[in-house]
Amino acid sequence: MSRYNVHILPAVFTPMHDDGSVHYSFIERLYQRCEGSGFHGIFLNGTTGECMSLSKEERQKILETWVAARKRNSQTPFSIFAHVGACNLNEAAEMAEHAQSQGVEGIAMVPTFYFRPSTLGDLLDQCKYVAGAAPQTPFYYYNIPGLTGVNFPLSDFIKVAAKEIPTFAGLKNSFNNLVDYQQCLQLDGTAHDLYWGTDEVFMLVYAAGNRHYVGSTYNYMGSAYFQMLDAYHSGDHEKLVRLQTEATRIYQILDDYNSLIAGKAAMRLIGIDCGPVRRPLRNLSASDETALAERLRKTSFFDFAAGKKSKSTIKAVG
Repeated sequence: MSRYNVHILPAVFTPMHDDGSVHYSFIERLYQRCEGSGFHGIFLNGTTGECMSLSKEERQKILETWVAARKRNSQTPFSIFAHVGACNLNEAAEMAEHAQSQGVEGIAMVPTFYFRPSTLGDLLDQCKYVAGAAPQTPFYYYNIPGLTGVNFPLSDFIKVAAKEIPTFAGLKNSFNNLVDYQQCLQLDGTAHDLYWGTDEVFMLVYAAGNRHYVGSTYNYMGSAYFQMLDAYHSGDHEKLVRLQTEATRIYQILDDYNSLIAGKAAMRLIGIDCGPVRRPLRNLSASDETALAERLRKTSFFDFAAGKKSKSTIKAVG
């Protein structure tokens, strides 16, 4: 979206049948949900989409299905950013080439995380190889050390990537080193798009100048962030603090159950049933899902999910 010149991409879930197979026909509804919620793009086949539990062929078909849904439904420009990272670099390159053929607006990749790059130069070589398979498509480095174990200063990476990768367009960062990220913002200015991927500090990095975001909670509580932005720009600091405090309560509840697994359950609670997670992740038990619903009902989660903006709702969460 471009409200306040802010670009927010929901990291979308992969819908699945009860047997764990991909529910491709449900993607149409997810597309309509995203566009109807005011977003103008998505981040596809990332962590939230359980990318590493999917085959290359499934990821390609998921992308094709989203692209087809965009052709059928889009009333306004709608961007699709496809994550293509894999432990097999040949497959990553094949997915990058395929994504370009589908007309995506950007590709992103995590580094290999079994045979990990041991130096910044090794990481750069991986990125150059995959980006080279899609030479007309903007390339983003996806930094998520908590899952890959690969952790180099992003400010150092930007300096070399900007020189050596012709299609380098920016970052998708899911790591909480705020000092390094602040240096990236100061170093890079508006030369590249720096997508922040930790929803819990949305306004903190916004105040520092960040204007690009990717995250899972935008799928089911996007209006919370829109309200935060409205409060920030209207100078209503008290309202902004109440909103952030309430959003933090919700994050903490979801994290108690594993935010990715609980996120799919949260989608089900608002009537968007994306099905189960795939092994090795373990779905919530019936009792845990009931407990999750009860805890969320004590917050403003369902108001956020419905896009409500009434003053009474905001006061109630203070």
